[in-house]
Amino acid sequence: MAAANGPAEADSAVSDTVIVTGTRSEGRTARQSATPIDVIGAEDLAATGQTNLLDALKSVTPSLATPAVGYDVGALARTFQLRGLSPSHTLVLVNGKRRHLSASLYADEDPAQGSNAVDLDMIPLNAIDHVEILKDGAAAQYGSDAIAGVINVILKNADHGTSAFAETGGYFDGGGATGQVGADSGVRLPAGGTLHLSAGLRVHDFSNRSGDSGGPPPAKVQGAPQSGLGTLGFDVEQPVAPDVTAYGFGTMGRRIAKSWENPRQPGATGVAAVDALYPAGFSPQETIDELDFSLHAGLKGRTSGAWKWDVSAGYGRDSADLHNRDTVNPNLLADWANAQRSFSVGGFTASETVGAIDLQRPVAIAGLAAPLTVSLGFEDRYETYRITPGEANSYYGGGSPASPGFRPPPPPDAGRNGVAGYLDFDTRVTPDWQVGVAGRVEHYDSVGDSETGKISTRYDLSPSFAVRGSVSNGFHAPTLAQQYYSATSVSTGFASIQLPIGSAGARSLGAPDLKPETSRSQSVGIVAEPLPGLHATVDAYRIRVDNRIINTGYIYGPLALQAIAANGSAIPAGLDPGNVGAQFYTNGVDTRTRGIDVSLDTRSDLGDLGAIKWVLAGGYNDTRITRVHDAPAALKAAGIALVDPIQASNLTSATPRVRGSLAATWLSDRWEVTLRQNFYSHTTQVQNYATALYYRYQTTTATTTDLDVGYAVTDNAKVSIGANNLFNIYPNKIPAPIYRNVNFDQYSHLSPYGINGGFYYARLGLSF
Repeated sequence: MAAANGPAEADSAVSDTVIVTGTRSEGRTARQSATPIDVIGAEDLAATGQTNLLDALKSVTPSLATPAVGYDVGALARTFQLRGLSPSHTLVLVNGKRRHLSASLYADEDPAQGSNAVDLDMIPLNAIDHVEILKDGAAAQYGSDAIAGVINVILKNADHGTSAFAETGGYFDGGGATGQVGADSGVRLPAGGTLHLSAGLRVHDFSNRSGDSGGPPPAKVQGAPQSGLGTLGFDVEQPVAPDVTAYGFGTMGRRIAKSWENPRQPGATGVAAVDALYPAGFSPQETIDELDFSLHAGLKGRTSGAWKWDVSAGYGRDSADLHNRDTVNPNLLADWANAQRSFSVGGFTASETVGAIDLQRPVAIAGLAAPLTVSLGFEDRYETYRITPGEANSYYGGGSPASPGFRPPPPPDAGRNGVAGYLDFDTRVTPDWQVGVAGRVEHYDSVGDSETGKISTRYDLSPSFAVRGSVSNGFHAPTLAQQYYSATSVSTGFASIQLPIGSAGARSLGAPDLKPETSRSQSVGIVAEPLPGLHATVDAYRIRVDNRIINTGYIYGPLALQAIAANGSAIPAGLDPGNVGAQFYTNGVDTRTRGIDVSLDTRSDLGDLGAIKWVLAGGYNDTRITRVHDAPAALKAAGIALVDPIQASNLTSATPRVRGSLAATWLSDRWEVTLRQNFYSHTTQVQNYATALYYRYQTTTATTTDLDVGYAVTDNAKVSIGANNLFNIYPNKIPAPIYRNVNFDQYSHLSPYGINGGFYYARLGLSF
């Protein structure tokens, strides 16, 4: 992640990068784009001091947000939001090719709930050359999911050079001890070929920021999980004939991690034998063993008729095996005196196979200031999803506390095919007027057809001022995980059952089939250089999303119990049936998101003292619910609302409406020092646990400071020390009576800057 290149080189490289996202025309930079694009280089990622790609991107791109902490599988495989929308609304590409989804559906109660997104952590940090973030709807160009935008990760492909890094760090108040190493190297192949290899390893220990549980054992549920992650990557190109090149790239990641569940106090299960086994209570742990890999290969070249062509195929797969440890199944112990303390609860597997043909050529047309770039292509994609049942003892009776095993028979192995075709035109009508038009048709089995389009334009009023804008529509096809996911989650005194859409339980509540989410987006902005060397962009946007897929509010009472029984689920031991709720995913609301993104960057020359690079980035984002869909007749008759205050809050107030950062990087000879000030407006969380009472509390407005001090000891070695959240800022605490009665979370897990306080680190980077 950290190299030892000179600072001036790193500063100029990114600003001059030719983008490949948002346009299919050649030679265009981010500042020349008709749509807003952030380009983040490897040096910028390293200077954040973050140990993973997701947090590094969040540090430099205020429109990107992540949950501070998750629970259950959500603590072990994190996700993200762009422009305040669902993770499902951002398409992730690697080298311009669609990246497969994670097998784990994010089920935590926060804005990302119900999303089935790409796990960016599985891409080796030191394999990345740069990242392009298109902040605009682009479904017509790239397909399903590109409602909020596109993240395109470009891998290193240099045929020379070797770099390596080692980093260590931890939280100021304890926990979170982290160690990370990585290396990458380029190799020149015969006949002008290139091969670039990357590898990384990261370990991260627990942190605990839970409130007082009121008894033994102490709560440990709120904090960072313990994890180990190893990653590999490669990128290869080899000319095989005149104007024909074979290429391939891929990644592999293995994650082993565990997180604490809510502590079970003596008497919590209502089974005396459990209290005899754990006289002081017990704290279960959920673990994951996840294997993720992706491989793309193809041929590309040019014809004598000036057509560029690219024929490719790709396969990606993610599988996660889940276990519960340091626990017990109360029913199994009471009925069979079986004190088993570790259970395999099952797992998830998702895969994606894709084949694509892309064609492009410039066409000279009289009257146009530049050739018309014509692009067209075809894509065929096949997806699968499978839930693996747990061992029999994991679900016997009510199962083991926290996360009972998946019961057989699981939902049938799901698979579907999708085909798409697109047509894209891009040109300059005059030397100052740039226009792009794109259209796409897609068909998904069981979902149907979708037609999307986009028009983008830019007009340069002068060499230092331009206006730009776009209009588009998009869609997100419900993922297989959203349609088939099923789980039982057990908290302290409360349990919830997630019903698959097609299950007998969900159908008994009137759950309809999921429909695609559809969007309409408008964007308008300016690109300016009001003073020499001062670059500014301002982009306002509106995104309307209809048929948004959300989880219903908790459904209690006889209807819920009937649905749970029809689903074949059992109520865990020690729980009042009245405290067991059911939920299912549904197209529950329509929303409208409005916002504005602002960026300024410049450079101050200090003479012999070097220079300072200034970057100001910020944005305002506001989402409102414009329509709540009618509840199914069964729920309506029982007076049960489809959307409760929790879901409404997750969509509208759980992420900061205002987010910004001001970074100053001092570059002088061998020194590179980055100071970044971050601003977060307040967030509001609503929660309840099996009662009619909803708890509402805010994480107040805050600023945090990041500092990275780097020194190039030699031309090949650079050392850095730094801190994220330098002054150890914490969010305000939830009132003790609330967290004591709920689940011992003394901080809101929606805090946009985390709950662990300051992280301090040291890093060594080498390059040859």
